[in-house]
Amino acid sequence: MYVVCNQHLDNAIDEFVEVYEQPPDLYELEAVSFTDWAAPKTCDFCDHVPKYLIV
Repeated sequence: MYVVCNQHLDNAIDEFVEVYEQPPDLYELEAVSFTDWAAPKTCDFCDHVPKYLIV
């Protein structure tokens, strides 16, 4: 699972495919919510605000 900004979206998708050998599901963080999970405040690859959840 990755939480990323616009700039690192391609990096996260590429890494996901390399690890899991299948395409990920992609969600905009603004459009999803979970009761037991809060999105991190920064991208997994940098300090920018994340926009996407990749699972």
